[in-house]
Amino acid sequence: MTTAGPGAGGTVPGARRTTAAPRLAVVGSGAAGLTAAISAAEQGSAVVLLTKAALEDSNSMLAQGGYSAVLPEGQRAPGDSVASHVADTVAAGSGLGTRTAIERMCAAAAGSVAELAGRGVAFDRSAEGRLLLGLEAAHSFPRILHAGGDASGAGITRALIARVRRLEAEGRVALIEHATVTRILVEAGEAVGLEYGTAGSARERIDADAVVLATGGAGQLYAQTTNPLVATGDGVALAFEAGAVLRDLEFYQFHPTALQVTAPDGTVRSSLISEAVRGEGAVIRDAAGRRFVRDYHPLGELAPRDAVSRALAQHARAGGGQAYLDATALESEHGEGFLARRFPTLDAMVRAAGFDWRREPLPIAPAAHYWMGGIATDPDGATSVPGLYAVGEAACTGVHGANRLASNSLLEGVVFAGRAVRHAHSRALAGVAPWAGPRPSALRLELGGTGAEPGRRTATRAEVATAMQADAGVIRDGAGLARLSQTLTGWESGHTETCHLILLGRLLAAAAAAREESVGAHFRLDFPQRPLPAPGTTAADRHIDVVRDSHHSAALAPELVLTGRNPS
Repeated sequence: MTTAGPGAGGTVPGARRTTAAPRLAVVGSGAAGLTAAISAAEQGSAVVLLTKAALEDSNSMLAQGGYSAVLPEGQRAPGDSVASHVADTVAAGSGLGTRTAIERMCAAAAGSVAELAGRGVAFDRSAEGRLLLGLEAAHSFPRILHAGGDASGAGITRALIARVRRLEAEGRVALIEHATVTRILVEAGEAVGLEYGTAGSARERIDADAVVLATGGAGQLYAQTTNPLVATGDGVALAFEAGAVLRDLEFYQFHPTALQVTAPDGTVRSSLISEAVRGEGAVIRDAAGRRFVRDYHPLGELAPRDAVSRALAQHARAGGGQAYLDATALESEHGEGFLARRFPTLDAMVRAAGFDWRREPLPIAPAAHYWMGGIATDPDGATSVPGLYAVGEAACTGVHGANRLASNSLLEGVVFAGRAVRHAHSRALAGVAPWAGPRPSALRLELGGTGAEPGRRTATRAEVATAMQADAGVIRDGAGLARLSQTLTGWESGHTETCHLILLGRLLAAAAAAREESVGAHFRLDFPQRPLPAPGTTAADRHIDVVRDSHHSAALAPELVLTGRNPS
């Protein structure tokens, strides 16, 4: 095994830091990972950025909706405020969000817009030069910024990539693409670096003062997802194996409006249709042409995503048939060519799929989109393992609660990446410093059937996704979750990503089975109501944490432990 990475003279010594510059290893190249690498380099840290594919391959690159922020007075929508953004975020998360984290994120939003602009992001502006603000579901005011219309993720990510490339050319960031991180190195209970491999090479080691996981989500857990093929939850799995606490894994958001396209081989592909289309006035109809979402939620198509997805799923179960997104009225309301002008990327995608959405409604269905759960962190991105940070979708900062508010994901990734880097930088300069991080409660529920049982068979990624879609999708029940757990327990794989998906599927199923209530993105047919919380409890008491049993040998499949108070 060799040692690689940035440091004095462009290398990282095998021991702990011996130079004045703190050393950070960042894993992942979405908005959060890129922001972390840029911020660390600009603060003087020696940075290595690893990504398992090309630098451009990430969920962030595909984000259509935008970037939510309440701008300074004179630039914001009349009546809007940071307090309103906080309230909308809390409400969308069904009250399970961490208010302190939400307040810090929303308060930092305007500053982060200015920071992104300074790093080359060109947000859309009016002819007079004012930042354009859009309205999306569950926001009380127009506060969504876009970059390139409906290609905001690409606009933001490409600007950050260009900045990273410049830092690389200056020798301030070492970039390793097509690198698979295989292990977080933990010594004496602290993360001290990582191991990784590239195609055809031996594993290498990077020693670091801090490791920042920004590996994104795990949409490939499901057969229908808006996520790219690289979204396999690697960072969450690596953190779990390193002993970090995971939180809120049962909360997986399904985006309600994913275009359903059947391929020649009969498989169905899901392609995201932005929330902003409904914000402009598009409606959802059933097979009979009737608008029905308001039957399930008073806000109709502008309800939070979990509510709209659940309405689609429940209406289909009740015989409503295929659901459709109808944007045909927008052309007559705003003029010929409006859809192509306002949503150029979507317009090209829809036309390539064989639809003319100016004149016909689009077949849609919910698709796995965003994991509110992940690696538990404090407001500085610190995990329960000293030296290990998590940001972006891989993290559970607490801002999303049981359901994410539209266009808060890019904001969260950028804001908390900056906070994590500042914390890591100051901690490294100070030497050994106190480590807070999140802590699980003392109550534990051990789950059986997690050792190296005989008779396991090799499973494919597609089999895992099909099983998850069937029993841990928008609508769940105890019998299906038990069936799913038993199925996944009997599977294994020789492929790293598939192994991660099997592990994460088991953890999600366990958390979903333990939460015997319906709240946010987690809906149980057998527990359809959300009971009133016990007197004296807070949102913090209602989380389910998952940790690895430290008593088990690393050579064996770890025992899974659920911690946290009974959520019901």
